[in-house]
Amino acid sequence: MKKHVMTRHIYSILGLSALGASMAITPSFAYASSFTEALTGGTAKLDFRLRYEGVEQEGRDDASALTLRTRLGYLTGDYNGFSGFVEMSNNTAYERNDYLVPAGPDANTPSTKAVVLDPELTTLNQAWIAYQTEGLKLKYGHQRIIMDTRFLGNVGWRQQEQIYSGLSLNAALKGFKFDYAYINNVLNPVGVDIDMTSHAGKLEIAKIPFGKLTAYGYLLDYEVGTDSQTVGLRLAGKTGLSESIKLSYHLEYADQSDYKDSNNIGGDYHRAELGLTFNGIKILAGQERLGGDGSSAFQTPLGTVHLYNGWADMFIGPVGGTPANGLIDNYLKVSGKALGMKLAAAYHDFGSDIGSIDYGSEIDLLAAKKLGKNYTVGIKYASYSADSYAVDTDKLWVWGELKF
Repeated sequence: MKKHVMTRHIYSILGLSALGASMAITPSFAYASSFTEALTGGTAKLDFRLRYEGVEQEGRDDASALTLRTRLGYLTGDYNGFSGFVEMSNNTAYERNDYLVPAGPDANTPSTKAVVLDPELTTLNQAWIAYQTEGLKLKYGHQRIIMDTRFLGNVGWRQQEQIYSGLSLNAALKGFKFDYAYINNVLNPVGVDIDMTSHAGKLEIAKIPFGKLTAYGYLLDYEVGTDSQTVGLRLAGKTGLSESIKLSYHLEYADQSDYKDSNNIGGDYHRAELGLTFNGIKILAGQERLGGDGSSAFQTPLGTVHLYNGWADMFIGPVGGTPANGLIDNYLKVSGKALGMKLAAAYHDFGSDIGSIDYGSEIDLLAAKKLGKNYTVGIKYASYSADSYAVDTDKLWVWGELKF
């Protein structure tokens, strides 16, 4: 019965999208002379992503997930600085029982299948009202917030993204940029509502001799869960060694400690990277350390971890998170373009912060190509080889996306 309901929903969205595509489209923030003109003269947005994800994992049956994510949204025009946006999202799976979702409204535990974090869900993805003037933007409601993908992001790789409810502010003035968010709810990628009273802030200072300096703080107060206070400082920049060669760097330190109801949690964090770009090829070497003391470790519960510690996602919740002994990730990444394709490869060597434990290693590969303005296709592979943490895991993704 559920499958038929989802199918009808997809047909409904397709019908609405056809209607939206036939509307007269104006620029996203076109100024309107009346409220009615702003409301009716906006922009329809449509996004389809069809993706296959296959997982082979030691100790579990192979998982196979073919899913179609559909997003349909409408952005109003601008009226005296005010605008609004509403967006529905649906993810439909074909042969849903071929993979495990361990939590949320579409959880199918117990299951012998490997995990794929793409449940069948229909959600109100975004619904917000914004006010924008020169150098300032305020937004209230259900919204996408990407303040810093490492600590506060939308986990955009998953078919259901992570959405926040609350108030966000973005301000820019003479080389300074300030972002702030008050968050009272998070809808995570498996559809779990998480209530909180949290604050996040980031200040960027761009006009310094060596690059950009960023200070940030994340004060997470969960109604149910582990509270934390994270504060940090980042320095990043790049310089030209010659006309064709550029050097980039990234230095960062953060500390995570008790906040509100938490006790003896967290640890410290550092990230150091050095990159070299020449002839369109970028080589990046770095180390990321999430400190641990054997009982607790530095965690990034709202971050887009998929972008950092390997695409196999061995160090994320609800799969894992940072082990209690901490995590040191030494990595080498190469990226560039060839034949109109984006190409990337990475090697990770994982170990503990204390105890000299060898967790394992991972190889990641990517090829993606944009076809015209609206289409993208890609293939991606991750292979985690376990030593003293988790189990051998291979993942393969093949996808196509249409967006306008």
